[in-house]
Amino acid sequence: MTTLIDLFLHGSLWSLLAVGGTNVTLADIHRYAVDTRHWITDAQFVTFFSLAQAAPGPNGMAVTLIGLQAAGLPGAFTATLAKCAPSSLLAYLVGGWVDRHEHSPWVRAVRAGLAPITVGLLAASSALLAREVDINVARGLVTLVAVVITLRTRWNPLWLIAAGSLLGLTGWLM
Repeated sequence: MTTLIDLFLHGSLWSLLAVGGTNVTLADIHRYAVDTRHWITDAQFVTFFSLAQAAPGPNGMAVTLIGLQAAGLPGAFTATLAKCAPSSLLAYLVGGWVDRHEHSPWVRAVRAGLAPITVGLLAASSALLAREVDINVARGLVTLVAVVITLRTRWNPLWLIAAGSLLGLTGWLM
């Protein structure tokens, strides 16, 4: 029961902090689920994140898999509810007001303030995933090349994902 309450409280917090998407909270999800609670390992975290990204639907469903590992089906349900309900409720309650006051200085200030926070949280999540995945020079180089290409070109990221997958399938990234 304690694990379910814990999943709900922390999942709700992640839901409300996920301005810009679930990926901005990955570093804290990892810290809590792997380092603090030991519900999953580093390898499981990366696997769950990858599965959630590859599967259709919301990309935050890695928390469902974490909940499943932590407390079985009740944990999966609780984590999913906590991840979806608070932010959905907040969007429903506040969304109309924000739309009506879109040009107010307060709304513009909040949006301007959330942008650098979102970028910083995404950078932390990216660094965490790179640390867990780039376990050798070849993988580190692939990550570095992908970042450079992303920043310097307008290539669709799916091409980079396909190239990385092909390198992995051929055994170059073992």
